[in-house]
Amino acid sequence: MNIAGIHTTKPRTQRYVDAFVKGTPGVSKIYQFRELQELPPEDLTMYGILAGSGEIYKRCEQEKKDFYFMDHGYFTNAHDTPHWLRITKNAHCQTKLTNTNPDRYEKYFKRDLKPWKKDGKKILVLPPTNAIAGFFNATNWVHKTIKVLKENTDRPIDIREKPYNPTTATDYVGATVKVDKPTNHQPTINWNEYFACVTYNSNTMVESFTNGVPVFCEPNVCGATPIAETDFTKIEKPRYEDRIALFSNLAYNNWTIKEMADGTAWRMLNEG
Repeated sequence: MNIAGIHTTKPRTQRYVDAFVKGTPGVSKIYQFRELQELPPEDLTMYGILAGSGEIYKRCEQEKKDFYFMDHGYFTNAHDTPHWLRITKNAHCQTKLTNTNPDRYEKYFKRDLKPWKKDGKKILVLPPTNAIAGFFNATNWVHKTIKVLKENTDRPIDIREKPYNPTTATDYVGATVKVDKPTNHQPTINWNEYFACVTYNSNTMVESFTNGVPVFCEPNVCGATPIAETDFTKIEKPRYEDRIALFSNLAYNNWTIKEMADGTAWRMLNEG
């Protein structure tokens, strides 16, 4: 089996693609997105959804071709040493409990979990970024979500966009690229105020769970799915389930750039 990587125009992320491909069996090969006329024969790996990666992701889905998608880790930013990334086969993120052994979680990501908070007064809504909304055709998500919430709760609702949330455009070769805009600096979230967190797919769900605030999310696109409620009409009846099991599962789908290069990520993804 041969795995090939897709390079875009973002040098900072190409090293992650290179590392993963290096750790896979077979002949390593890298393709330039802007030179591709059709999908290569190999299974593919790409980072993120911008600069052409998202277009390859969708073409792999359309052609029922295996791919390995990587992006920022569930617990940390990919660009911070030791560069933790999530990698998922044929999906945007891990949405099923497949391994709840806590050893990786306890070694690398263990956190002090606060008791479930059931006395919060407000609902926190975390919309998809502009890039994610466009990629998953979810540009109307906020409007629809707020409508459902207001029909099912009288609690105040806070909407908080990701501070850095550039708009997107399509460039001359059909790649989705970001159009920068200033970062909207916001105060730290006061989790004591919230009864529940409703998100499209933000990894802030880890912080929410850590602070004892239950999560509602969209199924199939959010790592919180296994223990979150996905029916927003049940906003007054959150799920309070096993956070350590979820975090342990996410830890087993999260690798450093070193683990990618030495084949650990590949083996864990394909051999268990």
